[in-house]
Amino acid sequence: MIRIGAIGVDTSHLPEFSRRLKEMHDAGTFGGRVTAMLDAGDHGWPDADQVSQWVSAAADLGVERVGTMDDLLNNVDAVIVLAIDGNRHLELATPSLERGLPTYIDKPLTCDLDQAQEILKLSREREARCYSASSLRFATELESIPSDLGKLVAIDAFGPGELNDTMPGLFHYGVHTIEMVDAIWGPGVARVSAIEMPDRHLVDLEYRDGRYARLRLDRKAAYDFGATIQGDTKTHQFRVDFGPVYTRLVAGMAGFFEGKPAPADLRDIVENVAVMAAGNESIQRSGAWVDVPEIS
Repeated sequence: MIRIGAIGVDTSHLPEFSRRLKEMHDAGTFGGRVTAMLDAGDHGWPDADQVSQWVSAAADLGVERVGTMDDLLNNVDAVIVLAIDGNRHLELATPSLERGLPTYIDKPLTCDLDQAQEILKLSREREARCYSASSLRFATELESIPSDLGKLVAIDAFGPGELNDTMPGLFHYGVHTIEMVDAIWGPGVARVSAIEMPDRHLVDLEYRDGRYARLRLDRKAAYDFGATIQGDTKTHQFRVDFGPVYTRLVAGMAGFFEGKPAPADLRDIVENVAVMAAGNESIQRSGAWVDVPEIS
């Protein structure tokens, strides 16, 4: 059995992922489950009651609480970094990457481009398979985009734009819409312009090959994600159905731990961090265009 260790307990993803992976294990569709959890301390914004409820729910699923990082890593075959604060993800993922363990890092990968590049470097040097992903990458609508749109030219995407001081600007919730767009047509962003208003962010992406995208991240609108995709022959619109999204996210995670390719290339996820960092810089510069470095 693949024993998975969870690092960080201050998110509902701890019991959600543990439950779904256990259900797959019990059904015979996945050869592993979450067996251990480590409270990494320094919780983000959830209150203590929420954290204790999540820990209790995970324990009811057979997840054993351990006291130290070594206790966890000595007794697992793979790791999921779940601590809610993306500023800590490099710190918390480094021990498992240094041991060469397959490691999934919850979104956002990091809140700093240098830290994201350090994770990429560690993964390559230690040959430790690693990725991160927003659940929006797994929307079924992304697999139903018609093939007759012609050459894709532009995307107008929308999603919630919730803010959080711990992960400022685009890092907290912008990550979802940015990764959804990336999942549609891949990487290659050259520069970003972003502005912040009381009720929304507006983010423009220009790609190195001429494509462009406009993202509207709302704080007053309904909680919905979707996009209009414009080809040079036809246009297609969709709104995300959340029903299957988490199941598909966890199924991708299970396949990764069984040795299948990661659902998202770590290099591309690092580029998404670069896009968010450039967007935050642009916000501070009143919407000025900010270049995105090429990630090798």
